[in-house]
Amino acid sequence: MVVAPTSAQNSPNPQPVFIVDPSSAVTFTGKGWGHGVGMSQWGANARSQAGHSATEILGFYYENTQLVENYGYSGAIPPPSPTPIPTPVASSTATQFPTTAQDPAQILLATTDTTTLTPGGLNRITVDNQNIAVGGESAARVPAGTPIVIARAGGLWRITNGTTDVCGNGCPGETAQLHFATDTSVAISTTGRSYSHGRINLIAVAGDPNRFHITVDSLTVEKFLNDPHNDPGPLNVDHGLPEDSVQFLLANTEATTLTPGGLNRITIDNANISYSGQSPVRAPANGPITVTRVNGLWRIQYGSANVCGTGCSGQTAQLHFGTDTAVAVSTTGRSYSHGRINLIAVAGDPNRFHITVDSLTIEKFFRDPHSGLPSTSAGPLPSTPEPVIEPTPEPAYPEEAIRVHLASTTGTTLTPGGPNRITVDGQGEIRVPSGTPVAITRHAGHWHIVHNGSDACGNGCAGQTVQLHFATNTSVAVSNTGRSYSHGRINLVPSGGDPSEFYVILDTLSMEKYLRGIAESPMNWGLSVHKAQAIAARSYASATLRERRASATWTRPFDLYSTVWDQAYVGDSREKHADAATWIRAVEETAGQLLHYGGAPVRAFYHASNGGHTERSGYVFATDLPYLPSKPDPFDNQAINPYASWSRSYSVADLNRWLNDHTDTAVGQLISMETVGGIGGSGRLDRAQVRITGTSRSVTVSGNRLQARINTAAREAGQNQLLSTLFSFIVPLATFSTTPADPGDPGGITPATDVFFSGVIDSPDFCLNRSLGGPITYAFDSDGDGIADICSLPRTRREAVAHQRTLEHLALVERDIFTARLAEECRSVAATFGEPDKEAVDECQQYRDFAGNAPGGLTPANGGSGVQAQPTPEDPDSYTAEDLMFYSGIIDGPNFCLNFSLGGPTTYAFDSNGDGVADVCALPRTRREAVARQRALEHLAHASQELEDLYDAFLIVNCHMGPETLGEPDKEAKDACAPHIRSGAV
Repeated sequence: MVVAPTSAQNSPNPQPVFIVDPSSAVTFTGKGWGHGVGMSQWGANARSQAGHSATEILGFYYENTQLVENYGYSGAIPPPSPTPIPTPVASSTATQFPTTAQDPAQILLATTDTTTLTPGGLNRITVDNQNIAVGGESAARVPAGTPIVIARAGGLWRITNGTTDVCGNGCPGETAQLHFATDTSVAISTTGRSYSHGRINLIAVAGDPNRFHITVDSLTVEKFLNDPHNDPGPLNVDHGLPEDSVQFLLANTEATTLTPGGLNRITIDNANISYSGQSPVRAPANGPITVTRVNGLWRIQYGSANVCGTGCSGQTAQLHFGTDTAVAVSTTGRSYSHGRINLIAVAGDPNRFHITVDSLTIEKFFRDPHSGLPSTSAGPLPSTPEPVIEPTPEPAYPEEAIRVHLASTTGTTLTPGGPNRITVDGQGEIRVPSGTPVAITRHAGHWHIVHNGSDACGNGCAGQTVQLHFATNTSVAVSNTGRSYSHGRINLVPSGGDPSEFYVILDTLSMEKYLRGIAESPMNWGLSVHKAQAIAARSYASATLRERRASATWTRPFDLYSTVWDQAYVGDSREKHADAATWIRAVEETAGQLLHYGGAPVRAFYHASNGGHTERSGYVFATDLPYLPSKPDPFDNQAINPYASWSRSYSVADLNRWLNDHTDTAVGQLISMETVGGIGGSGRLDRAQVRITGTSRSVTVSGNRLQARINTAAREAGQNQLLSTLFSFIVPLATFSTTPADPGDPGGITPATDVFFSGVIDSPDFCLNRSLGGPITYAFDSDGDGIADICSLPRTRREAVAHQRTLEHLALVERDIFTARLAEECRSVAATFGEPDKEAVDECQQYRDFAGNAPGGLTPANGGSGVQAQPTPEDPDSYTAEDLMFYSGIIDGPNFCLNFSLGGPTTYAFDSNGDGVADVCALPRTRREAVARQRALEHLAHASQELEDLYDAFLIVNCHMGPETLGEPDKEAKDACAPHIRSGAV
């Protein structure tokens, strides 16, 4: 093989060079789509069509695993935080059930001496909110569908399920609870009904050792208002009991306006009052009644009538209203058609009172506890926003409340499809009409919530987070994803970087609701393959969220990404699709089922197609998992699999440009390419060595890096990508040419020997004189002697500042391109730069360990995106505000850069105090991450013509806005900023 010297290409009479003809093409022939680890979705589909059950499918792909129920919990569900025993609200009402302002939706069902509770799923029994040890288990549980008989005798609880007496000779305590899982219910014999939310709380009746109240509590307001119960049939309850009445708390306030729609009567402490010779006192129909409490006295006024004069003494005030009429309450923005309004003084505060609805029969409460939301916004609550809605009750186990990342953004528009409530840090109440878009942004630590042309926050709502709660059986559309979601709630949480950026998170989402919106397989497939997919997806999600919540390094406020970084969660696009019935059935019939290995959920990786052979996890990812081996899979190579085989052709001219766009693959004109070792058991090239030889040099890269290089460039060029690393390639033979083609503009990234100004750090002035001449300053050991060199692009310090700020601005504008490139650079950068402890938790490590699940050939028709390429990943990186970018300190010794500035990608002159002495400025990143990030930033400046134009425009602005000089007048007279500073142009 003959390689002509590089200099010959630039001589007046070029000498022949040995290269592959740039007009020819390199052909890649491959099999499968995805990483090849775990379950092949197309292979599973073929097995399903051959009659294999879901269990048989999973058994093949996940060896020696066990299928478990109830997420694998058996007497070991992490207990929720103990809930305080509720205390009664002061009232003169004869029978008052216990409640608190923090528990507005506690409902009294009945008072009795015995009842039978039948849970429909996972459950836990406690006394005074403490677990009961029984049968060697630390917590008392019963199988789903098992009746639990509970009685109280002599002040002790008797709790029996079947032949098991949980309490033995009786459990002492004032309360007993039955906690039950999300998406299950509990039937109560005393009421003849079942209940799907909250928990059942039994509370001893004061003064009676044998009787107790049956209540439902720990309900969020949404659950209470939108679905407080099921209604299976007639009540089975003694209506003669004085306790057959429901009282519930609406709000806590200092003032309210009540508007009765018909006949009414006002009383104080349930006694009639007189005014102007009238007794009882009645207000006109539809006449607003303003009620306040001042210094322990009631003030009640309607029209010009001041009913109480200087004030009515008493603990309570009531508004009774006629049958078939209603009362509107301004504090809640709702109207109520049954019972009465009872205002109860807050103990210890002479100016505040509770607003309650009481004297409801159970039938009235269950059938119509309230009217619908008004058609216009009720606005925020006056005074302190109570009742307290957040935090919601602590879930009993992680799968009960998943947090899914939908987007990272500086603005979102949420459109609720029904009743809703917007809160800031869980407080307050902003409501908008159904179908009204709400635009939300964050600036200077304040939220702006705009709908119908006005900002509900005025000059901004102070607070860390914003929530959009929405009613059961409705949905919310999220502009950032272009999708709608029918479960959970939307929670906006600052990302911790740019003060305007925040995460859009769907939280309080149960595992089973989450799975309904997973779009990882075509909907027209059979039931058994869907069941296998549901169990695999559930296992992956459970293992991942448990691992992340237990990790000290995972600090993000969510558990899972909604993209193939984890699993493609598309919400209503999947769940409400016309063809989703089989998928939903599969989710429901496998509810709670996981694959376990060694007593823990498995990382059930899956992919579209393995090309006929699975790969072991350790070859593709970071760790070998014993249940994910490499073995043949004949079912993947069936004719029905569109990805069983494929081919791609790329012109040599394109490959030359793509390879020369990176310092580690820049070889000049291509001469040859060959695989020299390290092939995986399936034939994949992830860790194989591919030698690329060109006119400048020969390099060896991994097959994974080669695929990433080609796919990134092919995607940007609109060409098809390599679907897996299970490929081979054919390169045309090189021939002699006297007119070699231009390898392409490397965009300012030239071979390493040209990029780096290298020299040993030998004095305090070294960085001042040399490394601060450019934006890239990080550890680079040119001769392998273990001494870090300084590496820098040849720019003036002034231009370096403008250039770097321009790149940072481009990264914010073109996040997708930057993020995709950052992921690629992190995977291709050197494994270590001598900081193993820091590198284990830096941003690059996430990309290097990443093992996403590629979608299974979805199209818009079956609930997918239709994108056949791997989607651009969500960006896990955080941006730092410009005023927080710099690590400043005077250069005071030979080791300064080694210890400080080499920790980040931006090291250039910055004079923080104007004394003419340059500080060192660096982002707080590992050196490895710094290298990768800077390379990704540099790529932006030439990724497209549009970005080149944008770079030029931003550079002008940053030159003009930056320092006029940084002490290099001769060099600055000729740098890129000079013409813009001289002209004053922006």
